[in-house]
Amino acid sequence: MVEALGELPPIYRTPVLLRDIHGLSTEEASAVLRVKTQTLKSRLHRGRLILREKLGEFADGLALHSLHAA
Repeated sequence: MVEALGELPPIYRTPVLLRDIHGLSTEEASAVLRVKTQTLKSRLHRGRLILREKLGEFADGLALHSLHAA
């Protein structure tokens, strides 16, 4: 997870960190970044999609590995 976060472009990583890791509200995170709440929501959504894709690849790799180990 940490590696996948590190691979996110900063424009998407920061909103994910502020909301999902640090627990800030949308309003708080948008104030920190000095962007409109809708902008933050868009960046957060895109960041989560990228993370889901990266973590899905990781999970697929685990499933393949466990199949070969059996």
